[in-house]
Amino acid sequence: MVKEHIGTTGKIFILALGGFFGGLANGLLGAGGGIIMTFVLEAVMDEAEMAKRDIFANVIAATLPISLFSTIIYGFRGDLRLDKFGNFVIPAIAGGFFGAYLLSKISPLWLKRIFALLVIWSGIYMVIK
Repeated sequence: MVKEHIGTTGKIFILALGGFFGGLANGLLGAGGGIIMTFVLEAVMDEAEMAKRDIFANVIAATLPISLFSTIIYGFRGDLRLDKFGNFVIPAIAGGFFGAYLLSKISPLWLKRIFALLVIWSGIYMVIK
């Protein structure tokens, strides 16, 4: 594992690199930034530094400003379809509240399994579609 072989400076560098590539994926693809940042945090941080639930919570907190900035850029370019926005934003916010509530109720093992299934399903869907 990476976490046993790097010092504090190495961790900071890897986290910064993961944050950059997470932001790049989010801005370029509209998704995937959180996946990259989750993988990086899990690879670098040990359980004493950051619990599994904390990793997911911190990734969500990091994706908010990334998504906001990307949204501003998309808006200035005229790429936003606000007529479609309302159809999913309110349910998405409700889902976010419910997911944040469930985060403390589900075991870290099941969180990792759910995350892995979502990544696998997304990858298969993108290849087939």
